[in-house]
Amino acid sequence: MHIHKEPARRTSYKGEVANRHEADDLTPAAGDSAIVIRARNRSFVICCPDGCGEHLTINLDERAGAAWSLYRSARGVTLYPSVWRENGCKSHFIIWHNAILWCDSYSEGNREPEDLNPGLRERVIAILDEDWRSYRAVAMQLDEIPWEVSRACRDLIQQGLVEEGDDAFRGHYRRRQAGGPNPHNPDLDPSAAPR
Repeated sequence: MHIHKEPARRTSYKGEVANRHEADDLTPAAGDSAIVIRARNRSFVICCPDGCGEHLTINLDERAGAAWSLYRSARGVTLYPSVWRENGCKSHFIIWHNAILWCDSYSEGNREPEDLNPGLRERVIAILDEDWRSYRAVAMQLDEIPWEVSRACRDLIQQGLVEEGDDAFRGHYRRRQAGGPNPHNPDLDPSAAPR
């Protein structure tokens, strides 16, 4: 029986290696990560952040099948979509600017990165209209990290400017329709929503 301690809340990026076995040696602790690169990004390797001790190999090369997107910046590494283990410890988490955000029983201690790219909310609202658009599609159009666009959309909901779909349209956003209710801030004047 595996006894879980407090999970890793950040990934500690250790660098680039040419071979998968080198990544294991470089990432001994929960949350340690490395990128395997041979002429292109091949895989992201992380010592499972829940502390189970397993190394996860996340494909980054579309030629090898379903692949995650890797974003690197001065703020850290980001993977999209989330990592969801269907076996072993069954961890489910997001890596966003080196923060590990849990999508399961560890989610209580999550802390999203605080600062969005400057002007991102304005760029998001500028391309939204009355049609539902997924945050991923908006991110692709803006060449931004999907988690950042999702966060910007949630912020715009709080401002009463955007609404999120439900059921099949969860994760899809559009400008809030004039005269429509704003469940997040009923005091906002619906006619103030941009058109």
